Amino acid sequence: MDQKKLLLSIMVVGMISSAALAVAPIGPPVAGLAEGQYSVGLGYAMADLEVEIQGAGPTAGRRGWQNAEVQAYYAKLGYGISDTWCAEVTLGMSGVELDADEVPVTGKDFDGDDKFTFGLSTKKTLHDNGTDTKWGVALQYTRGGSKDTITSVATSFGNGAAVFGNATIDIDWYIVQLAMGPSIQVNPDVCVYGGPFLMFVEGDLHANAAGFSVEAEISEKFQLGGYVGTMINLGGNAGLNIEFLFSSQAWGAGIGATFPL
Repeated sequence: MDQKKLLLSIMVVGMISSAALAVAPIGPPVAGLAEGQYSVGLGYAMADLEVEIQGAGPTAGRRGWQNAEVQAYYAKLGYGISDTWCAEVTLGMSGVELDADEVPVTGKDFDGDDKFTFGLSTKKTLHDNGTDTKWGVALQYTRGGSKDTITSVATSFGNGAAVFGNATIDIDWYIVQLAMGPSIQVNPDVCVYGGPFLMFVEGDLHANAAGFSVEAEISEKFQLGGYVGTMINLGGNAGLNIEFLFSSQAWGAGIGATFPL
């Protein structure tokens, strides 16, 4: 791999490994549907994070941090497998934005187009005290990506850690989250929930520039984070969900509405 390929490859690997930490909202970690019941929902989620980029070639050993934002819009369909176990399918679009350096060279920000996002999740109620508190566990898989073409002659990311130009970058990632915790019914119309979650990220990138292409795989160790949210009854068992999530490298928020059928 020549120097231009190596610079491009390592810059994109650094970007996707952090951008994929845009954690997906989990919702109450307990089954919320009766056996045989369906639900539909709509939602929006975003995350703000710091991206670490490591250079190569003439910038070998140089590291820098850059701010990134990720946004996702989605619809979901849920089904009650039993009174204590449910599953959901999520479909939507997601995109990534990454600011370019202002110095040493001024270039074009990475403003990725929205790409298809797909997710699967399942929740199991483990304990119900019969009054106001349930404990449960949730497992969630989400897959997304983003694409942009950098048309400037030279663009720098991470305070000069990586410099390249005229490149098309296509990134795909997936994230697995395992969460647990309580869901507490504060009153008939409001419940609060939260707890820890464990997260694993892996992704692929495809970058093309000046007649050559780069493909790479990235992976990231398990990370521990936390989440807290509330579910508000809108009437007719419809619910408004507001949630905040955080890990050591990112924070995120989501809002959505669910309508049991």
